[in-house]
Amino acid sequence: MSLVLVTLLCVNCSGRPGTSSNLVDPWDEQWGENPDTFTTPDLNWLSLRGHVKSVVMNGRTRFELDRDGKLTYVSLHGLSLDDMTRNAEGQIIKITNLETAENKDIVIFEYGYDDRGFLEYEARFMADGSHYHRYQLDRLGNVRTGNFDYQKGKTELHAVEMYKYPEIDEHGNWTKLVVTKNCEIEPELTLTREIEYYED
Repeated sequence: MSLVLVTLLCVNCSGRPGTSSNLVDPWDEQWGENPDTFTTPDLNWLSLRGHVKSVVMNGRTRFELDRDGKLTYVSLHGLSLDDMTRNAEGQIIKITNLETAENKDIVIFEYGYDDRGFLEYEARFMADGSHYHRYQLDRLGNVRTGNFDYQKGKTELHAVEMYKYPEIDEHGNWTKLVVTKNCEIEPELTLTREIEYYED
């Protein structure tokens, strides 16, 4: 969710609520059926659990992991594993030299985690402004709501995001996510994931 999601969210906010407040969310009642308990820093960064082999986001962005749950490959705007900085716990805390699809500007992403190791904060710094996300997580580390702030010069915008998970798999990972936010433009964003697991 993290890196990809931040690059897709809009910043033109007006205070209008999103449109999917009545969307059914399996976690509201079950919190997922028998969620997999295997996690690593890289799986937590991607909001995944279990022995994931690969995940494809919206049919184009691909992440591959080894059996120990560590990233081995990323296909996203020329990003390489060498662009990632990790802390002593192995968590990805910074990404630099990311060339966007629209230009060649350097983009810097920074990440922060809660005491369980789940991603709760991310920031993006570009020539055209700064984007900040702070998430409220459920007990499984899934985002339930988010606060989004954007600043460019004297312009400051704020949005509240609601996260719904209408489709989850047998490992407790979401395969469809709908984000609604109080924004005039693109008030609803849908993300899908195709997840392949190692055979244990």
